[in-house]
Amino acid sequence: MNNIKQKLLNCILSFFCIFTLFSCNSNKQYKTALTKPVEIAILMPSSGASANIGMQYSQLIKMGLSDSVQADVNVVVYDGADEKQAMASLDKIIARKTQIILGPLYSPITKLVADSIKGRDIIMITMSNNPALAEDNLFVFGHAPLKQADRIINYFLDAHYSNFISLLPSGQYTKTVNQVLQDMILQKNATLVHSEFYQDSPESIDKAVALVSSSVDKINEMDDVSTKPVIYLSDDPKNLQLLFASISKYNLDKKAVITGDNRIDIDYPEHINIIFTGSLNMLNGNIRQRGKDIGINHMTFLHLMAYDLGRMTGNYIDDLYNKDRFLARLHSKEPYVGISGSIYFVDSIAQRKYDIIKREGGQYSTLSSQDDKSLIN
Repeated sequence: MNNIKQKLLNCILSFFCIFTLFSCNSNKQYKTALTKPVEIAILMPSSGASANIGMQYSQLIKMGLSDSVQADVNVVVYDGADEKQAMASLDKIIARKTQIILGPLYSPITKLVADSIKGRDIIMITMSNNPALAEDNLFVFGHAPLKQADRIINYFLDAHYSNFISLLPSGQYTKTVNQVLQDMILQKNATLVHSEFYQDSPESIDKAVALVSSSVDKINEMDDVSTKPVIYLSDDPKNLQLLFASISKYNLDKKAVITGDNRIDIDYPEHINIIFTGSLNMLNGNIRQRGKDIGINHMTFLHLMAYDLGRMTGNYIDDLYNKDRFLARLHSKEPYVGISGSIYFVDSIAQRKYDIIKREGGQYSTLSSQDDKSLIN
């Protein structure tokens, strides 16, 4: 009798399991049948002078999407190298009934695309840092280097460093940066002791570093000086390599504090000690190795941002895209924590958190973190 009951119970359980499995599969198939893939366009340079960097950003955006999105998506990369290419790509983007555009990279092309998609059901998140572009459906994801300069210089001013030196490439923009630095420093009764500008050549760079090194020696010999001079750098990786070679030659990072924005964190064979703005979230996980696997040997802050753009987008899409919900998440004041740091949007403009990072002997540590209340506006 017990055997008969046990067999009957097993039959009932088997039927229930089969029914449940069938129901789950049917619901999933029904849901899939009712929804079309989310059409996502990545609009980055894939031809011309910026083709290499544009393709790297595209790869990282796709990687971030792949790591986070649960919905069915269709991702297509389009060329946004110049206005002509961008407009040709836009015709295809509109024809595909694209819902989300990630990019472009530069402000003029972003403005052109934004004007062309007004009134259409498309959300765009650009890597431009021009706040004037921001609108209800256009989010500015880029970052402003001058905000990082403000963060790093004020960190040292608050720590009572009093002597500053700028070491910058020649040009109108860097002269503007230098004036901003000088104004910040003077407001805290400190001194911009020396401003040195160099030309784009190894000889000019080495000469500039030698002059700065001489100024540093004079400052360190003063009896009333209790802190090292702070040297502010900002340039592209090529010139930074030359700068670091001369800095090593004159032992400048031992006699002074070498600082700048995230761009100065470059790969260099010598252990040059630097302090810069950024986030140590990049050390979590294997993003650098994954970048090298696809041919990106040096991961800059903008590379990290590109990955975060894809990953944030995928997270906010969730398992089923809804435009209103997607926009609500973008407008939320709750920070998105990415490998490039934490951000949220105010009036569709990204507000970024910049920590103070120290690299010494090839090792990284955080000297100061900003809490969410002090995100730069």
